[in-house]
Amino acid sequence: MDNLVLVGLTNVITFTNISLILGGTLLGLFVGAMPGLSATMALALLLPLTFGMNPASGLSMLASLYVGASYGGSIAAILLKTPGTPSAAATVLDGFPLSQQGQAGRALGVSLFASFIGGLLSGIALLTAAPLLGVLVLKFGPIELFAIAVLGITIIGSLSQGSVVSGLLSGTLGLLLSTVGMDLITGTPRMTYGVINLFSGIEFTVALIGLFSIPQALILIENAHGAQKVASKITDRLIPPLAEIRRLLPNIFRSSGIGIITGLIPGTGGDTASWFAYNEAKRFAKDKSRFGKGDIAGVAAPEAANNAVVGGALIPTIALGIPGSSSTAILLGALMVQGILPGPNLLTDYGDVTYTLIWAVIFANIGLLLVGLLFTRLCVSVTRVPDSFVACSIITLCVIGAFAINNSLFEVGLMLGFGLFGYWMNKAGVSPAPMVIGLILGPVMETSYQQSMLIGQGNLSIFLTSPIAVVLLCIAAFSILQPTPLFRWLRVALRQRTQPE
Repeated sequence: MDNLVLVGLTNVITFTNISLILGGTLLGLFVGAMPGLSATMALALLLPLTFGMNPASGLSMLASLYVGASYGGSIAAILLKTPGTPSAAATVLDGFPLSQQGQAGRALGVSLFASFIGGLLSGIALLTAAPLLGVLVLKFGPIELFAIAVLGITIIGSLSQGSVVSGLLSGTLGLLLSTVGMDLITGTPRMTYGVINLFSGIEFTVALIGLFSIPQALILIENAHGAQKVASKITDRLIPPLAEIRRLLPNIFRSSGIGIITGLIPGTGGDTASWFAYNEAKRFAKDKSRFGKGDIAGVAAPEAANNAVVGGALIPTIALGIPGSSSTAILLGALMVQGILPGPNLLTDYGDVTYTLIWAVIFANIGLLLVGLLFTRLCVSVTRVPDSFVACSIITLCVIGAFAINNSLFEVGLMLGFGLFGYWMNKAGVSPAPMVIGLILGPVMETSYQQSMLIGQGNLSIFLTSPIAVVLLCIAAFSILQPTPLFRWLRVALRQRTQPE
């Protein structure tokens, strides 16, 4: 295992990969600073670029983009009172009042350092947990893999936005779409309707681009005639005094812990963690009345938490193949592009690639601090870009990315079809994330099920012979049949704790 850690580190610290980390972080800053865009959308757009890269380079770029966008969302939140990403919503409460008081630089500086510390701690936690997880996943075979895939679909569906039924329906639709193409065992075409382009199945990259990017562009076009965006100016220094950082460290460490733990729960994400951390910062504050009026602790807490979610969400992604968020689902997609299927074998058969991703997250946070100090002031101009221009750029990149997959116009049409369907899902309050998870976990579920049936000679009771599988399947059943006592209580409790007192 120590050798794999060193191999992963060696893969990352090349001139090419360090350059990609810095470039990806900078791009993430710009994407996060644009209101209405998200890290998930940017990852989906850039995924086709990794086709020609080796795994180390592709993962380094995508991980740094993820990290950069998590901080970039605070730029628009502080300067425009509009969160650049959903996870920066809590930053608005105290960040924007600070900018109105002429302290925009101070707010952005604290946000940057809190994001750096939170992300670095989550990367260290991920690096520490990986060897322990590597020992655990050696106990996983086809039976356990099937149970994990079932658990991933049900948990993501239960915790997604909207009703539990709509989330599970979205995940089931993803599973159905994953069966399009040739049967893995018999080679019989399934649901291809004679279309030769569907014989190889639906490219999940096409679905990712369509479901996450096109709806975002259409929403921007809808809002393009809104009020002109006027950003606050940065007139004070960006680098906060060391004394202030030292005073905020307990708050940042606590919020980072909240972010890591929240990231472990699939389907929650940075927005839940940031609100939870903001509330805890307010609860521990000596003067609660200052919150909402420009308390710097109200900026540090959510920013540390939403960046700490990155490493936390990657723990179930790496250990079990269950994406902790839609962004980590795309990182799994990047692995699949390289022919690496998600699941516990990531830590065993592909340990070098896994540790490359972990080290990329750590170095991306170091790059975030450097790039943030140099380019945060420049990102202010990005907040003024018209929504209509951004939307046209997104659609253009979507078409180019979909065409680049197989040099086929069929893929472009399929991508646009997924985009329109994703737009309808957003309007209907149905999350597209479970559908993407279903597309990714579908082949794993089907293969492990068929292997389990061969082991059990066609007897379903084979799934009861493994204690691990029984526990996982029981959790999956509980998440479907009894969501009220656990998940709804958790949502209500979090909502109540984040309400202003």
